[in-house]
Amino acid sequence: MKVQVKIVKTQQEKASVLSIRREVFIKGLNIPENIEIDANEDKATYVLAIVDGQSVGTARWRKTDVGIKLERFAVLDAYQSNGVGKKMTIFILNHLDQSVLIYLHAQESAIGFYEKLGFESTGSKFEEANIVHQKMIYPRGE
Repeated sequence: MKVQVKIVKTQQEKASVLSIRREVFIKGLNIPENIEIDANEDKATYVLAIVDGQSVGTARWRKTDVGIKLERFAVLDAYQSNGVGKKMTIFILNHLDQSVLIYLHAQESAIGFYEKLGFESTGSKFEEANIVHQKMIYPRGE
């Protein structure tokens, strides 16, 4: 499966981002829309994963007080376990300044996935939107 990852630039692409997030998070995980669609929508940079012309995955990153946070990774069910999430993560990491703290809050079920990509768990597990998460950091490339 050939996966293309690109930075979102148009309103149509942003609509695809929201459509995927609604499908995966709001419908699939029952996360309330007011939690999923948050105050950071316009502060983040988004990517889309595309297979055969169809948008199948998305993620975003944004600057925070402590570094750069990766978040809102979502892949449509039919395309999971095909390397889409890995391609998006690598694409994002290649676009970021590796000298600053890069981190994410991984759902418990995704901790192993992010460990394989080099992220390390830190601190205790916690709940966000009634889902257990783990803060994970990416080693700095200083």
